[in-house]
Amino acid sequence: MEKSLFRILDLAEVNATYGLTAQNEIGFFLCRRGQADILVNDRVYPVNGCFLCFHVPYTSTRIVRHSDDFDGFLLLTELDRLYTTLPDMPLQDVMLLRGHPCIRITSAQYGRMEQLVELMLDRSRLSVQTESGQGAAMRRLLIRTLLQALFLEALEIYFEGSPVEEIPQSREDNIFNRFFHSLMQHCTRERKVTFYATEQHLSPNYFSSVVKAKTGRTAIQWIETASIVRAQHYLSTTSMSIKEIADAMNFTDQSTFGRYFRKHCGMSPTDYRNRK
Repeated sequence: MEKSLFRILDLAEVNATYGLTAQNEIGFFLCRRGQADILVNDRVYPVNGCFLCFHVPYTSTRIVRHSDDFDGFLLLTELDRLYTTLPDMPLQDVMLLRGHPCIRITSAQYGRMEQLVELMLDRSRLSVQTESGQGAAMRRLLIRTLLQALFLEALEIYFEGSPVEEIPQSREDNIFNRFFHSLMQHCTRERKVTFYATEQHLSPNYFSSVVKAKTGRTAIQWIETASIVRAQHYLSTTSMSIKEIADAMNFTDQSTFGRYFRKHCGMSPTDYRNRK
């Protein structure tokens, strides 16, 4: 089904994950109004009004804070799929966007990109309804072409504009930002505060006090939330067995993983996977 070429998350879905880690995914935030501070790895970028923010492989992204009228969405596609589908895409340029991912755009530029996204969604809905025949084949080709046009439009806008500069951060801000970036990379394997404190050459007590002061949540709460979100992702979107998930997340055995999951979710991993 060609709809799998891309996926779109609204603001609520982005915030619900407590951040996104792109390993084999590439995409962008596209927003039309409101204000927000976006944390990309360990840097915070202030954005307002219409803006475009690239989400490239091996980065973590989180919306730190936003105004009530903040409105936008995140579009993602797999890097491998994009590369094979769009062989002429200058991906080496895309990888350079990691240093300055956000850019202000005009309402006209936003409108052009929004039109392409709406066309992709419209053709994807038709593809779901009719998955065979010559018409369906033409729609699949059209979706791939629209995806190519969308990313080329985004790149043209970026390289002709002026990137948003990051906000200067305090020492405490940097401690938390580095923690968050590391957590998105290691939450499947490391669930002890000591690991993340040692990475920054800090004592666990001082490290924990900084995280609590900056966010109102303890370091262990952040770690547990990230671990559970990742486990829920495996259960909801993969065919991995419970044992395979337990192994992937560095639990000693399936039973230990099951107890951990039940403690935080109130149900077993199997019940979570089978829920309606």
